Amino acid sequence: MEIYAKAQELANLIAESKELKAMRDAEAAMMCDPEARKLVEVYQDLQMEAMKSGLQFDQLPEEMRKEIELTEEKMSQNAKIVAYMEAQDAFEHILKSVNLIISNALNGNQNTCSSSGCAGCTGC
Repeated sequence: MEIYAKAQELANLIAESKELKAMRDAEAAMMCDPEARKLVEVYQDLQMEAMKSGLQFDQLPEEMRKEIELTEEKMSQNAKIVAYMEAQDAFEHILKSVNLIISNALNGNQNTCSSSGCAGCTGC
């Protein structure tokens, strides 16, 4: 069926995109850096602990909130983590734009974004 062929074509284009490559490269660089890797692991452990508590961030014990905030601050100062987060944002923007184009077509709204993204469109 043509729909599946087009879906596969779209998947292939996304898989070959410079944004996905940049995100994967940035992730590999981040995970190969011992300091960045440790920060990510600590942050993930803190997130898991917070989720298990079932509390909202502002309801967490002050000590835990401070530890999370300190870890986030350290992460924001690590060049490899920042590069990964920026690359991830760029890739996610592509996925959101594609989803918006599909949603608009399904809803009968043909005012989709241009190939350059949503810079000139009010739909995003």
